[in-house]
Amino acid sequence: MSQTPDWDNAWQGLEPQQPKSRRGCYGWAIAAAVLLALGVLALAVFARQRGAGGPDLVLPGTDQPATAVAEDGTAPPAGEATATPGSGLAATATLPGDAATPPCRRASDVVAARYAPILDGDPADWAALPFYTSPYTVFTAETWDGSDDLAASWWVAWDDVYLYFAFNVSDDIHAQNQSGNLTFRGDSLELQIDIDRPGDFGPRLSPDDFQVSLSPGDFGGLPPSAWLFQGTGSGDMLDAPAGHTIVVAARPTADGYTLEAAIPWIDLGLTPTPGLVIGLAVNANDNDTPGAAVQEMMKSNVPGRRFGDPTTWGTLTLQ
Repeated sequence: MSQTPDWDNAWQGLEPQQPKSRRGCYGWAIAAAVLLALGVLALAVFARQRGAGGPDLVLPGTDQPATAVAEDGTAPPAGEATATPGSGLAATATLPGDAATPPCRRASDVVAARYAPILDGDPADWAALPFYTSPYTVFTAETWDGSDDLAASWWVAWDDVYLYFAFNVSDDIHAQNQSGNLTFRGDSLELQIDIDRPGDFGPRLSPDDFQVSLSPGDFGGLPPSAWLFQGTGSGDMLDAPAGHTIVVAARPTADGYTLEAAIPWIDLGLTPTPGLVIGLAVNANDNDTPGAAVQEMMKSNVPGRRFGDPTTWGTLTLQ
């Protein structure tokens, strides 16, 4: 059983500063929305022209991928993915193979497609899905030297068993020597999740709020790992009493690391359904002092994110 840390000290100073809003992707987002609407209209016209004998087209992100039908009426075999040794996880949906590069999305309101990746630490199989970024600096420690060398892009998906995330992190110095519930003090990733926003949406942590810490390890003797925290009735965030079965895989890259994670819905006490909306904040921690255990900076996808206030987190909608 893990030892519960002194949370008054462990989380002291993690209330974020309020950075200025950025508008980098807004213009592109409007243009993309117009193009998407025109594309949907064109598909509808095409389907009507083909008549009853034509193929049924399903847009990306729905429960089933679009299936091409040959002239003889037979469908080609869908692409199959093999499970990564030791992971027990394999892709269960086919992504659009010829889609254009998905847009950057700096939104607090995130949408997850129904898709199950191969969990091997390499996000290459996520390439057809839109990606998001966490560009907002929401915390800096007194030891931070002012350097901004951290950038994180990420994807999110789901199926009936898992909530999936993939990350591509750029960081010029990799420093992680912590494990268990202290990995946030090194280079790592954190998710804040509120599974019952309609039930008790307010500025206080409760048992339906969770934090997931994801560590890539040190790519030496310290393996990738995960830790699950759960809110309490008194507004604290402590080790989840039931533990967890989160699966993590990570790889070093030339300028940082990549990481994939599969979070069982059962660990969150939630049954997923299309259209479900939950609270979500996606954060990246930076430690540029090898050998030390210091959280020096955090970036988030939500500019006003505060650790203990679920009303400052964004949202995640299951497509």
